[in-house]
Amino acid sequence: MSRLSKYSLGAALVAALVLGVVAAKLRSDHSFVVEASVENFRDAPNGTKLGTLLAGTEIESIGEEGQWVRFRVEGWVWGPSLEGYVSEEERDGPQEEPIPPLQDERPRIKELVNDRYGVFYGVGLDEDIGRLWLRFRVRDIEREAWEQRAFAVQRGAFELLQGRVEFSEIRIETNRPDGSGEVGQYIAATAAADLASAGDDWAVWRQHTRFSIDGGETWEEAE
Repeated sequence: MSRLSKYSLGAALVAALVLGVVAAKLRSDHSFVVEASVENFRDAPNGTKLGTLLAGTEIESIGEEGQWVRFRVEGWVWGPSLEGYVSEEERDGPQEEPIPPLQDERPRIKELVNDRYGVFYGVGLDEDIGRLWLRFRVRDIEREAWEQRAFAVQRGAFELLQGRVEFSEIRIETNRPDGSGEVGQYIAATAAADLASAGDDWAVWRQHTRFSIDGGETWEEAE
């Protein structure tokens, strides 16, 4: 045998020995390297395809079933492509303050008023006395129609805020029913408990509501 042939045979034996040692090490560590150029991986033997593994990918075996190997693999994926992903900076950064319930519902209260009852001026809460107030402007209506609007807006706001904002009284403040005067001159004030018990009965509501036509200087009870 020539010197070259002996050298080639020796190199081949060394390579085979090295590969055998590597293969033995991989198997002893329950690890394998994908040999095929592309190999599918599935949710179960012969199950649904979940993705592919490229040649050279190292996997850790955690179980076998026939010729199927259950495995784990370590890798990285671009976070923003994952549903529900929040970066470390966002998790560790300052948290946004929650929006107060009254502020959160303000756009819906404004829409309630502007759609049917007048021009929205504002809504607020005097927390010390538990009074919720809501202001809007009306245009040239009768007194009875004004009361019905006050009742409807009270009920609408009550339904939006019930269970979210604590208040014991709700006040509607407008200008005069004929469209004149300043907003805040005409007032309808009802205890929250009375508003709840009145339901959609305007006559019952009137019996439990106080009215003022001078900005709260004096009060008249419903007849």
